[in-house]
Amino acid sequence: MPEGEKIPPADGQTSASEELRQIVEEATAPIEEQDVPRSRLIGQFVVFPLTIVIVGVAIYLLLGLLTAEDKTAEDYLNTIRVGGINSRWQAAYELSKVLAEEQRQGRVSPKFVGEMIRIFEASRADDPQVRRYLALAMKMVRHPALVPVLISALDDPDDETRIYAAFSLGAQGDARAVPPLIALASSDDAGIRKAAVYALGQLEDSRIGPVLEAALRDRVPDVRWNAALQLAGAGNDAGLDVLSEMLNRQYLETLKQMSGERRREVMVEAVRAVKLLEARSMAPTLRNLRSVDPDMQVRQAAIEVLQAWGE
Repeated sequence: MPEGEKIPPADGQTSASEELRQIVEEATAPIEEQDVPRSRLIGQFVVFPLTIVIVGVAIYLLLGLLTAEDKTAEDYLNTIRVGGINSRWQAAYELSKVLAEEQRQGRVSPKFVGEMIRIFEASRADDPQVRRYLALAMKMVRHPALVPVLISALDDPDDETRIYAAFSLGAQGDARAVPPLIALASSDDAGIRKAAVYALGQLEDSRIGPVLEAALRDRVPDVRWNAALQLAGAGNDAGLDVLSEMLNRQYLETLKQMSGERRREVMVEAVRAVKLLEARSMAPTLRNLRSVDPDMQVRQAAIEVLQAWGE
């Protein structure tokens, strides 16, 4: 997650290979509801990770192509422009990793942004992975010129590109993104709804709260859970019932295709949201987790909140 996200992911750093292993597992994990088309592979529930990739990254990992080469964003952009089929999408993926640091260092120039936009616009008939990762890379750079480009990409025929564009729009902090993201939040595609809900949660606008509150009633758990967490991050406790659902291990275990690790992530993020809201009405639930939950990380999260509340 980038700096300033309202609900941070779990703490801890992993190696590059471990990071990719985890990403691939998340990207291929099924979701329990029926109305989740193929774009579900991208929009993960609860909190969307900073580096969001698709199944193709598995090939990238297995071939051992992740290296520590000291390349700049300009180098990767040049490869996207003139490289071969495989090297171009790999360069687009790597670009998303180096841009954040270059942005922090003030090394991303308007000329670079303009060239990135030009290459993105020219990629419509290209390998979809190139376009997806370019859309993702735009998340790492805040620039007003990116906003209309990303809004246009919300209508891309490739669902994954639409999802990446939504993520990147959320990171821009620009009110122009609010109406198209609100429209996206009513998509028939659950993965796209999740992306829109997450992206809206990164923006500040009076129009967003009612949309997120409506998403609390979504038939897909992932969408409800994202809405509750984003509302909590904004200090809105309208999603407390959904947070309670997320902390109900008995309910989560009825979602048979959800792994134990994913259940842990859901529950820990919900505990953190309860802490943000100072929702002391949830103290009995947290006490129960502290005492009997079989997952030590969930128990520890509950312990920390209760200790902060003087219990």
